[in-house]
Amino acid sequence: MPSDKKRINLTIPDELYVRLQAYKNEQGISSDASACLQLIVQQLNGLEQSKAMLRLINNCSVEQLNKLSMEGLTLTKSVLEKEQKKEQ
Repeated sequence: MPSDKKRINLTIPDELYVRLQAYKNEQGISSDASACLQLIVQQLNGLEQSKAMLRLINNCSVEQLNKLSMEGLTLTKSVLEKEQKKEQ
C-alpha cells in the first residue's frame, strides 16, 4: 500500500543496538522504529533549541548575560530550597 511517509532503513553497530534496546526498555517503547523516531525528534528539537540559545547569546551584551545568569541561579536556588522543604 503506497504511503506519503518516507522510509529509512538503518544498519547500526551491535553496541548501538544494545543501547537502543536499553532506551526502549526504559521508555516502555515496543518497536525499534518508534524508539529511533523518538530519539531523532528529541535530537532535532535539541539542535533547534541550541541554535536559538546561541542567537540569544550573540545578541546580548555581557551585562544582559550576567543578569540572565543571576536570575537563573536565583530561580534554581529557590526551586531547590522548595524541594528540600518538601522532603523534610
